[in-house]
Amino acid sequence: MSLWQKKLATQRQSDGQRGQSLIETAITLPVVLALAFNFINWAYLWIMVLTLSAAPRMGVEYATQGGAAGTATAPGTTTVSSLVYDNLTNAISGVTTSNAAVQVCTSAKGVDSKGVALCDQFGPAYAFPTPAADPEQPVVYVLDRVDVEYTVTPIIPGAAFNAILPSNLKFHRQVSMRSLY
Repeated sequence: MSLWQKKLATQRQSDGQRGQSLIETAITLPVVLALAFNFINWAYLWIMVLTLSAAPRMGVEYATQGGAAGTATAPGTTTVSSLVYDNLTNAISGVTTSNAAVQVCTSAKGVDSKGVALCDQFGPAYAFPTPAADPEQPVVYVLDRVDVEYTVTPIIPGAAFNAILPSNLKFHRQVSMRSLY
């Protein structure tokens, strides 16, 4: 036997060491996969937060500033809710009018005696908070408001993969902006 063959023969692992490596891999692999899938769910959660923050902001800007340039009338609640739903459905796969609720409060719908814009709700029933009047006196402006509520479900479901993101997490985003209309 050559010197090289003698070195290889002495460096071989025993059967016990091979079994130990298999057990370490069997224990470590599920933990690493669970961490990776939870990271994917966590990233999906942040995408939802950003999208659910942008959609009502765009809707209330549209409601406040008016639809077409140079018009003196504010767009209606249906037009604003369509814009918000378009924004949501283009950014989040699976969003429909049946699983995302939108409330639009705009002076185009009317104003009550306290100077608070009247509201219309679209989508599933959700108890949105009552809008407030503009806090500054005298009441010159009306606060237009858009609320969005959506139940986020993890992209990778399962009890082991929902350590960070619960299976059904409701998000509510509300944006108010002053309007001169």
